[in-house]
Amino acid sequence: MANSTRSELRAELRTELKKDPNGKIWSNTSLDGYINKAYAKMQKDGNFQWRENQADYQFNTVVWTQEYALPTDFGKITLARYNGTNLIKTTKTRLKREYSSFVSGTPSKYYLYWAYIWFDVLANGTGEIDMDYARKNAWFTADADESAYWEDFDTAIIKYAAFLAWSAIDWKQNTANVKLSEYNIEIDTLSSTYIFDDAEDLYYNLQRWQRYVTQATVLDR
Repeated sequence: MANSTRSELRAELRTELKKDPNGKIWSNTSLDGYINKAYAKMQKDGNFQWRENQADYQFNTVVWTQEYALPTDFGKITLARYNGTNLIKTTKTRLKREYSSFVSGTPSKYYLYWAYIWFDVLANGTGEIDMDYARKNAWFTADADESAYWEDFDTAIIKYAAFLAWSAIDWKQNTANVKLSEYNIEIDTLSSTYIFDDAEDLYYNLQRWQRYVTQATVLDR
């Protein structure tokens, strides 16, 4: 499957809008902005669990250093380890309650604060942090830029971009709402195809009234 460029997506969007082929209502710049917003929306609505959002990051701790910069494309952590041992996610507030002053040792917990990952203690040695995370794929900045996603995702991007375009016209809200509904259908289809069927760790152990919800039944809820 091919990955579409911004130029190709913009052409698809003009076809979807079914009018204004010469850009008298929507300039290329306007449509490019809608495409970027739709691109970000599609990632967010998949909770950054699409295959193309998977990333990893490794770095070494420095003695007496508690905080480290996150990758610039960071979205959310899925797993963090210190020298092969899983770290427990916590919060800054919990650690402040737990420790009255800074202590050193081997990190066992982490929390996120602004653009940094912090550990529960000041590392007393050099160790490796291995982090799996969901990244935010960057917006398009040029016509030749390619989508990070297969062409199967193009329709969802186009439908939401069309929703934004029609929403910019006061008397076209009904048309905009139709495009939003079509976008939601596309996202549901993509989620059932590329998230639930592909994520090996999506097995739920949530006990509800003596019944366990599993990957096979989650879509029925």
